[in-house]
Amino acid sequence: MGRNRPEVADNAIAFYKINTDLCSMNADKDKSGLLALAKLMKIRGIKHLIVSPGSRNAPVVSVFCDDPFFECLVIVDERSAAFFALGMALKLQTPVAIVCTSGSAALNYAPAIAEAFYQRLPLIVLTADRPVEWIDQGDGQTIRQKEVFRNYVKASFELPETIRSKDDRWYNDRLISEALNAAMYPSPGPVHINLPFTEPLYGFSLEIVNEPKNIQTVELAETLKPKTRTDLHQIWQQSARKMILVGQQFSQHQTEKQLHQISEYEDVIILTETTSNLHNPEFINTIDRCLAVIGKESENFEPDLLLTFGGHVVSKRIKAFLRNANIKAHWHIDPVNWQTDTYQKLTLGIPMLAKDFLAQFSHGLSGQKSDYKKLWQAVENKSAEMHQQIIDNGPYSDIKVFDTLIKEIPEHYEIHLANSTPVRYAQLFDYKFPYQFFSNRGTSGIDGCSSTAVGACFISQKPSLLISGDLAFFYDSNAFWNPYVSPLLKVVVINNQGGGIFRFIDGPAKTGLLETYFEARHQTTAMHLAETYQLNYFTADSISSLIKVLPEFFAAQNKAALLEIHTPPEASSEQLLAYFRCIGSGKPL
Repeated sequence: MGRNRPEVADNAIAFYKINTDLCSMNADKDKSGLLALAKLMKIRGIKHLIVSPGSRNAPVVSVFCDDPFFECLVIVDERSAAFFALGMALKLQTPVAIVCTSGSAALNYAPAIAEAFYQRLPLIVLTADRPVEWIDQGDGQTIRQKEVFRNYVKASFELPETIRSKDDRWYNDRLISEALNAAMYPSPGPVHINLPFTEPLYGFSLEIVNEPKNIQTVELAETLKPKTRTDLHQIWQQSARKMILVGQQFSQHQTEKQLHQISEYEDVIILTETTSNLHNPEFINTIDRCLAVIGKESENFEPDLLLTFGGHVVSKRIKAFLRNANIKAHWHIDPVNWQTDTYQKLTLGIPMLAKDFLAQFSHGLSGQKSDYKKLWQAVENKSAEMHQQIIDNGPYSDIKVFDTLIKEIPEHYEIHLANSTPVRYAQLFDYKFPYQFFSNRGTSGIDGCSSTAVGACFISQKPSLLISGDLAFFYDSNAFWNPYVSPLLKVVVINNQGGGIFRFIDGPAKTGLLETYFEARHQTTAMHLAETYQLNYFTADSISSLIKVLPEFFAAQNKAALLEIHTPPEASSEQLLAYFRCIGSGKPL
C-alpha cells in the first residue's frame, strides 16, 4: 500500500536528504583522526612541534597548541623551521614534529627532510592538505602532496579526512602507529603524514571520544652466531694490516672504549674525523694531513682488512686512497644500510649496531707483531710538525684564521661546522679538548647549517659555536628570524667573498667563469644582518685583530654573538694548496 502513496515516498526522500546533509556537516567538522594523532604522539612522549603559520593547518594548531603537553614553537620560514627541528632532533635523539600549511610551504621542507634521512634523525613531517577531490582542479594551494617526499622519508602516510566507521578509526590509528614506529625503528629517520582537511577548519570539538589504538614495536638485539664469529676471527688473524675507519656519528662512550682496546694491537690503525666524535690519542684524527705525507708511496699503508662504520666520511683523499688500494676484505657495520660500498671493496655486510658487533667480536681477539701502526703514527707525527711550520710561516688566510680560532675555543663547547670549506678545514687540526662536532653531512648542503645550529643550541642550552662560510651564512640568514636564538650561541662567519671551495677544486678556475658562476663573488657583509636580528657583532680582518676580539666574543653575553672575519680569497686558496704541497714534499714554506 505504501508504494501507492507518493507523498510518503517524497517525505522519506526528504528525511533521507536532511539526515545525509547533517551527517555530511558532522563529517566535515569531524577531526577525530587528528585528535588520535595528537593522543598517540602524547603517549609516545613526542612533545616538540615547530609550526609555520598558515590557514589549512589551523586544525593541527588548534589540537596541538591548545594542549599544554606539547611545546609548540613558531618559525615562519618553512625551510629554516625544518632545519631548526633537525637541530633539536640532533640533540634530543627523539622525534620532533614540523607542521605547515598546504601548497608550496610543504616543498620548502625538502632539504631538511633529505638531510634527516641520510643523517638518520627522526622528524615527524605533518603537512596540511586540501581535500583529495580538489587536487589538480585549479583551486588555491592544491598541489600533489601525497608522497611528495617519498624518496627521502622512511615512509609516507595520508590519514583519512573523516572517520565515519569503526573500520575508519582502526585504519587511522593503524597508520599513525606505523608512522611513529617508522620514525625510530629499526633506525631513526623522517616520516611524512599528509593531512587532508575539509572546511570548516575552526570550531570543531577538541574532545577525543574513542581512545586510539597504540601499536608499538620492540627493539631486537642482534647476535653473532658462534661459527660466524669464529670465521671472522680467522680472517682477522690472517690479515697482517687492519684499518678501522669511522664516519659521522654521535658520541659513543662504549664504542670509544671498545676501540681503545683494539687500538693497542700493533697491526691495527684507527682513523677518525671530527664528526666521528671519538677522542683517543691512539686514533688518527687528521687523515688528509697524513695522506698528504704518504703521497704515492702508499702500498705499505694499505690495509688487508678494512672495517668501517658510522655515517658519511668528509675526506675525499681517504676515499680515493681506499678505492685504489689492494684490500682483501672490507666489512661494513650498519643495522640498515649494511651493503653500502663507498670504497668499492665491500666483501661483507654486518647488519648490527657497531657497539653490539664490537662487544661480541672483540671477545677473545688478539693482535700480532707488526709495524703497521708505527708506520701510520710516524706519518701522523711528521704531518703535525709540518702543519704548524707551514701555518706559522704563511700569510694571513683562512687556514691561519682556523688555527688561531681553534686554539681559543673554550672547553665544553659544542661545535657546528657548516658546509663546504669549514668542515674540511676542521679535519686538518688537532684539538686540545674533546669537543662534540656536528655538521649536515647527510647531503652536505649549505642550505640549513645555521638553522640546525640554532635549533640544537636552543634545546641543549650548552655553549655552542657555529663556524660558517659567508655563502652558507647568507643563504640561511632566516635562521635568526625567530625568538629562539640562545645567548649561548656564538657564530663565526669566515667571509672570503664567495665560495672558496671552488678555488680548491680542479676545473672551475680553468673555465674562465670562476668568480661569477662558481665562486659567486660578492661584497656583502654580515653587519647589518646582525643588527636586524639583534646579534652582538664583532669583526676582524687580521690575526692581531682576531686575537684581540676573541676573549670578548667568547665571553658570556645577553644575546647571541656573531664574529665576521674577513679573509682574502686568492691568498686563502693559494695557502691551502701550498699547505698540501709542502706537507707532501716535506719542505716548509
